[in-house]
Amino acid sequence: MKLKIYSITAFAAAVTLLYSCSGEQETTQPQFKKLTSAVYASGTLLPEQEYKVVSTVDGYLQDAYVHEGDTVAKGQQLFYVSNEVRETQAKGSQAVVQYTIETASEGAPKFKELKGRIEVAEIKMQQDKLQYERYKKLFEQDAISKSNYEKFYLQYQSSLKDYQNLKRQYEQQKLSGELQLQQARNQLEVTRAQQNIGRVKSFINGVVYDVYKKQGDVINPNQPIALIGAGDLVAKLSVDEDDLDKVFVGQEVMITMDAYDDKVFKAHVKKIYPLLNKVEQAFRVDAVFDEPLPVGVYGLNLEANIVLSKAQEVMVIPRGALLKGDSVLVKEDGEDKKVKLVTGIADDEWVEVIKGLDKDATIIIE
Repeated sequence: MKLKIYSITAFAAAVTLLYSCSGEQETTQPQFKKLTSAVYASGTLLPEQEYKVVSTVDGYLQDAYVHEGDTVAKGQQLFYVSNEVRETQAKGSQAVVQYTIETASEGAPKFKELKGRIEVAEIKMQQDKLQYERYKKLFEQDAISKSNYEKFYLQYQSSLKDYQNLKRQYEQQKLSGELQLQQARNQLEVTRAQQNIGRVKSFINGVVYDVYKKQGDVINPNQPIALIGAGDLVAKLSVDEDDLDKVFVGQEVMITMDAYDDKVFKAHVKKIYPLLNKVEQAFRVDAVFDEPLPVGVYGLNLEANIVLSKAQEVMVIPRGALLKGDSVLVKEDGEDKKVKLVTGIADDEWVEVIKGLDKDATIIIE
């Protein structure tokens, strides 16, 4: 990209056009102006931070809680993406939890029935224990035979085992019921989490600049729903790769926008991005404004001149008077003479003359 120049202030006398006696030659004289050397860049007015709000699940947009221009806070819910499958799964999981509570808790009929059997078994075991202890004493006193003693001993052992087995059965069923209930609750949490995934929230404090979808629209995963930005509006510029070595952080930038006629905004370079855009063969450069903008509008196109150097009042000639090889035709002693110049900075209209021309010279414009 060829270095472009931005003329900021004009000084000295207006252009003087002189004509020869024959009226066939257009002439002018050198003038004095202030010129500024700068790198041209085009760009867009955008917030410092921006991101597109997307959903990680599919469904349809059931609720939109924000609109364009709304201010949002980090973590605030923006949209709800509903899905009939997830809704059905959530209802089903809730029903399973309720059923498990009714069937696997200690108040369930099967536990009540088992408790009753345990109570009966415990009574029988206690009775058999008393019988066994009584006949044991009689046996120790040789009042009964060994076979009679062993009969009550085995009867007691049998009822004791029945009681213990029923208690173990109760504990196993209780543990099994607790596991079933926990699994049902875990599944419910999973389905609720899937529902919450559909509740799209903001990652930053910012402003909603655009909403791409309407209520009822189908939403696909990772499809943008809205655009949110945060921070001050900055000029995001595209600088040609040939000019990158001329740009540095802190450099003055002069910006114009069609939305603000004849107004030049002062800014400075804040950040230079190292990645080359191979399509445009340009680098991104961010410039921040020195003063707040009258109105901040997302996406305004702008033009910028990154100031390289500011010249003092210098002698200049019109671009149209400059010939190839940086020379001009001057009228001297009634004759046309070609003069070689040493030129400096230039803009679209004027070229600085460093050496080779007197301030009173009459220049011929061909």
